[in-house]
Amino acid sequence: MTKLNQNMTPLFSVLKDVYAKREIVPFHVPGHKRGAGMDKEFFDFIGKNAFSIDVTIFKMVDGLHQPKSCIKEAQDLAADAYGVKKSFFAVNGTSGAIQAMIMAVVKSGEKILVPRNVHKSVTAAIILSGAEPIYMNPEIDDDLGIAHGVKPETVEKMLKQHSDIKAVLIINPTYYGVATDIKRIADIAHSYDIPLVVDEAHGPHLHFHEDLPISAVDAGADICAQSTHKIIGALTQMSLLHVNSDRVDQNRVQQILSLLHTTSPSYILMASLDCARRQIATEGRELLTKSISLAHKLRSEINKIPGVSSFGIEIVGREGIYAFDPTKLTITARDLGLTGFQLETLLVNEYNIQVELSDYYNVLAIITLGDSEESIGKLSDALRDISERFFGKEEIHRKSLKMPAIPEPVLIPREAFNSVKNKILFAESEGKICGELIMAYPPGIPIICPGERITSDIIEHIKELKDAELHIQGMDDHELQYINVIEEEDAVYIYTEKMKNQLFGVPMNLGANKTGIEFGLEALWDNYPDVFDEMEVIEIERQKEDFSVQNLRYKNTILDTCERVAHTVNLAVKDGYRPITIGGDHSIAIGTIAGVAKEKNIGVIWMDAHGDMNTQESTLTGNIHGMPLALLQGLGDKDLCNCFYDGPKIKSENIVLFGVRDLDEQEREIINKSGVKVVFYDEIAQRGIDVVLDEVREYLDVDNLHISFDIDVLNPEYAPGVSLPVRGGFAPDDIFHSFKYLFKNYTITSVDIVEFNPIYDKNSKTMEFVKELTEYVKNPD
Repeated sequence: MTKLNQNMTPLFSVLKDVYAKREIVPFHVPGHKRGAGMDKEFFDFIGKNAFSIDVTIFKMVDGLHQPKSCIKEAQDLAADAYGVKKSFFAVNGTSGAIQAMIMAVVKSGEKILVPRNVHKSVTAAIILSGAEPIYMNPEIDDDLGIAHGVKPETVEKMLKQHSDIKAVLIINPTYYGVATDIKRIADIAHSYDIPLVVDEAHGPHLHFHEDLPISAVDAGADICAQSTHKIIGALTQMSLLHVNSDRVDQNRVQQILSLLHTTSPSYILMASLDCARRQIATEGRELLTKSISLAHKLRSEINKIPGVSSFGIEIVGREGIYAFDPTKLTITARDLGLTGFQLETLLVNEYNIQVELSDYYNVLAIITLGDSEESIGKLSDALRDISERFFGKEEIHRKSLKMPAIPEPVLIPREAFNSVKNKILFAESEGKICGELIMAYPPGIPIICPGERITSDIIEHIKELKDAELHIQGMDDHELQYINVIEEEDAVYIYTEKMKNQLFGVPMNLGANKTGIEFGLEALWDNYPDVFDEMEVIEIERQKEDFSVQNLRYKNTILDTCERVAHTVNLAVKDGYRPITIGGDHSIAIGTIAGVAKEKNIGVIWMDAHGDMNTQESTLTGNIHGMPLALLQGLGDKDLCNCFYDGPKIKSENIVLFGVRDLDEQEREIINKSGVKVVFYDEIAQRGIDVVLDEVREYLDVDNLHISFDIDVLNPEYAPGVSLPVRGGFAPDDIFHSFKYLFKNYTITSVDIVEFNPIYDKNSKTMEFVKELTEYVKNPD
């Protein structure tokens, strides 16, 4: 129930009854001065009333950017009509509203879950915001040749895989009138305490009739954009943006709209929205009952015509279809041998009927408040005539081609947009970064987006589409002989994953039971104060130990230290920092990874000459720095496994041991049984580091990555300052190359750099390396 008087039109009334009625003498823009300076033919066609209310911002008529009177009242009435907390007039259409909506909920570098078939305004918003899209596929209907909604199960699966997503966007209903179970999707998004953002361009009428799918705001969406010019009576370009929860900052929405909107909004357009709101609020149910009845009648008549059909409520229950808006009529004449494009051309050229859109199989007709028995009769008569002319010709066979997998994202859309493009032969583009959008109709889903890597599967799929004469669009070269690509050296990396760093130091040597490691932090601090002066040291507090237990040396002190490390690291992650922890021996990783894993679903790349996967049963020394990777998987001593919180911290399949040169025999058995992927240094040296890194990226399918780096993975020639050197190993350039690759391909949540022992260092080689690596991690190139 509304609380305000919905018969009021505050903006339109001020324009008509105050400004125009008083015959104000204008010494303000626009320059036509109430039509007196307008071209005569145009003035005669439009009429004087429109020019009499075409004004600019001044006190009498209020201002859109800081509304205080009639525009504020008009927006309040819209919010009341739709039952939301706040409504904004969007004068840049729903495209502008969608841009504001997305920019209000995600910032640069943050992730937003979106369907693959989003409107280009969503892509524009992602470019403007610098956000990273995580794509999910809608359900494809091969029979109808269109994409439907995204299933709730798909949303839930993606949120489980990407725990750092900041918002979920869905399209509901689709252009073709199909609605998903939006209430359930809202509940799923809110269970992760993130907002549901809805492109409801085709649903401004849903709230006002019980025979229509549930509207976004009624289903619990936090913010939605509606094209009030599409179904109800506002003039083209006018839309509404509704905010309906505290998960979205209303003030931020207003600020962003002010950035995106023109400073000279059309008062004619805004007045039309004011009046359209009055009409739908006061007469909506009656008018929509008529529209729905006309749509049912037209659909029934169409389905009697030989060779022509229009689906309806019977499709509800198919994958991705929870409800259906009958005012959208998708009409196919493929049994007459006509494509949707051909049918549209016939209708407009020979029958003076213009449909909303056409695709390969269908045309879409929209029934609105403005339709009548006469208008639907003209369309059904035209379709009957076309049927008589074409019936009996060869039908169009369905062409269903399975789409390739979503390609590897190399650049986020903002980076791709700002990168230099080069034109090359499409047939020779495999492996290149795509610089443009390529989309196929049907089903209207991008095959590849800017910033994604072109694969042989994509090249072959597009060849199949062309052979099948399906419609491909989006690229500069309409024949797609050539394509715009981004060379690796021309790529503009914004490094949106760069987050604030917080540097910690843990002078732990008890895990290795080696003197010298505890002095590493002091040596770094003394020699490189500009790099390490802000390092927060977590001191070691010795605990009472049971020295009769030889296979878990200094367990109590290590556990106490790692609990405190985990707590400190966890707070840093919660506050948006990337913790960089300098050891100390590798036992501190029990704490660092526990602290990160409590908040984020992470993968781990463990760079180490050793496996660090012994347990108290397999250890030869009892030193816990040889056990942390096993403990983090829940293998070994229960107390240490449950550091900070109970249970494993990382899944075995999300771990890669990188650069290993020395494994104990029983340790090797534990690794094999766990399934942890091991990449030995010899393999890397033989096959090449780039090949192996690409395989690691393909295997380690996570977004967030923790790097746990033991300096002994380096060749002792370059880094002698370690406690347990192993012959061979990486050169420093290999390590920096690997780090650069990982920062480019993952969000690096956290880093450990451990096992620096200044006692064994020579000519400060190791200390200099630790300094340079820390500098890089703090400021990736």
